[in-house]
Amino acid sequence: MDSVLKPSYVYPSAASLLLAVLARLAYLWLLPKPIPNIPHNPITSIWGDVPDIMRFTEGGKRTFADYIADFVDEHGPLCQVMVGRNPMVLVAERAEIERVVLRGKNTDQLKRTNEIFATIIPTAQISLPTNETWKRHRRLTGPSMSRRYLGRMSVRSLAEANNLVDLWSRKLALAGKKAFVADTDLKLASLDAIVNITIGTSPRCIDTAFASLPASLSASTLGANLVEFSQHNSSSLHSVMRVMMQGIERVSSSAFPALTARLFLWASPSWRKAYNTFTMFFTDEITRARAREREVTITRQDSGLATDADCVLDMLLQREAREGTEKLSQRELLDELLTYVIAGQDSTASALAWLVKFLALDAEIQRRLRHEMCTIFGPESNPDAPLDFNALDDAERVPILEAVVAETLRCAKVGSLTGRELTGDEVILGRHIPKGTQLMFPIALMATRESEWGPDGKIWRPDRWLRADGSFNRATGPSLVFGLGQRSCFGQRLAIAQIKVFIATLSRAFFFKPVPPEVDSWDAVEVVTRQPKYCYVSLEKWSSEPDLST
Repeated sequence: MDSVLKPSYVYPSAASLLLAVLARLAYLWLLPKPIPNIPHNPITSIWGDVPDIMRFTEGGKRTFADYIADFVDEHGPLCQVMVGRNPMVLVAERAEIERVVLRGKNTDQLKRTNEIFATIIPTAQISLPTNETWKRHRRLTGPSMSRRYLGRMSVRSLAEANNLVDLWSRKLALAGKKAFVADTDLKLASLDAIVNITIGTSPRCIDTAFASLPASLSASTLGANLVEFSQHNSSSLHSVMRVMMQGIERVSSSAFPALTARLFLWASPSWRKAYNTFTMFFTDEITRARAREREVTITRQDSGLATDADCVLDMLLQREAREGTEKLSQRELLDELLTYVIAGQDSTASALAWLVKFLALDAEIQRRLRHEMCTIFGPESNPDAPLDFNALDDAERVPILEAVVAETLRCAKVGSLTGRELTGDEVILGRHIPKGTQLMFPIALMATRESEWGPDGKIWRPDRWLRADGSFNRATGPSLVFGLGQRSCFGQRLAIAQIKVFIATLSRAFFFKPVPPEVDSWDAVEVVTRQPKYCYVSLEKWSSEPDLST
């Protein structure tokens, strides 16, 4: 014969060999690709550091921010974590971060951040790269962060802070000296405030907490040191927002955010129902606001400046109708409103939850804070009397308030990480970092680092921000709480203004006593922001001298 017949088993063996080669090539392609000469853990699988991170955070006692802190301690201020195929380069030197972000021109927001928030707000600023569309959004929404507008909106924050005081006064009357859970009430009040500012009316979420309060407490709800109020049914708006935030948390903790969103969020009927309910609420408000704007246009009742608008929604529609052709599409408008509410509520509520825990640590600073607030704004919070925002925003007049806010934001570490993506090659701490690399800045680690803040850097001590003459010293230390550069947090001025209003209101009404040891935990959980795992308050009215023996 001219040819030799090969045994039949040769063909499946060749196919198996080809599959094995392809599998090996795929495995090699998926292996994390560390940048040369930058420290990292050994590469043992395609999962990189993910298994190590999961073991570290298992049980909820430690967070991803804690993992990063230990990682930097082990590998140094420039190192790389492997989450997915491409590395995340950690930069833990403040001066170098400021140089790269503020003075360099080679960074943009992380594509990963864009992917995470595109899950629910795909056309909002936070989901966009720094392009012309992003700049248009900034121009249109910019007046909402002006000092004049924030002063006008402080009335709305004050109304919701007063509602919280009323709720806690009722709980105090029922609980006596016993402690009770506070974080849910703070979330409801801050949600009411930010929605009020955004669309011009409060959803009255905190009313659900009032409605669930009993006329008196039964013996079954009274512990030796605690009162467990029944878990009230949250308002529909708060409930659906909680579901949405849980979804964002799941996506943000994934190595592949976009894929996780498609597989586990959009495919979930319960998540889609919550999302549709949430967006429909604001879509209906947009429809009503457009009708109001048409009426004003027809009757020519021009209210003048954009900062005269009654709420953020009206301001955006007013600019669209009266100030030129530049405008937001219906989807862009919806996503920007959702951004105000989602980002504004979460960051403010988290900061306030840490604040009420910190206040209980220092009776003296509480007394001085209350004295300052009563001197400037009066001893009682009058629901019908607006706070003097000019005073609230003047560090020379309220130095102790400024110090309490600055120290709370530093120690709360509400945002544990921020990052940028390199749009060009860069040299950082003497090492070459190529274009496209994800840079991560561990701001939670640097916020309390002893080399920056001294041996008591991990201790909440507002006096560190005060000079010997009692004036506020803004230059006490570095603050990266809201990020740096043009992609820093857009709503930071609004968040600080709201926190100040709540502090001014709560500090005049209550003295915060230490809580019982069984709930005096400082463990944290990371959802979208860093929040205390347990947040209880033990209150006393200032009408009498606080009893410090309990």
